[in-house]
Amino acid sequence: MRSLLRASLATAALFAGLINFAEAATCSERLRTCHGYCVKSMGDAPNCHAKCGRLHDMCMSSGCWESKVVAKQCGFERQ
Repeated sequence: MRSLLRASLATAALFAGLINFAEAATCSERLRTCHGYCVKSMGDAPNCHAKCGRLHDMCMSSGCWESKVVAKQCGFERQ
């Protein structure tokens, strides 16, 4: 029962993160959303935050963001 509850909460957090992620228009907004995902879904794991930083660097150079959670999307303002 506990594992089902944890899975449900993780799915809800992921879905909420994707909604916020879809609303972000800049690389910096994506970074904040990514950090929020780390806190809510990954137990604030340092390696998750480090991955967000690498994704942000790539977004700043290309205007695209792609992760295991979100399919590649491009056209973001490099702010």
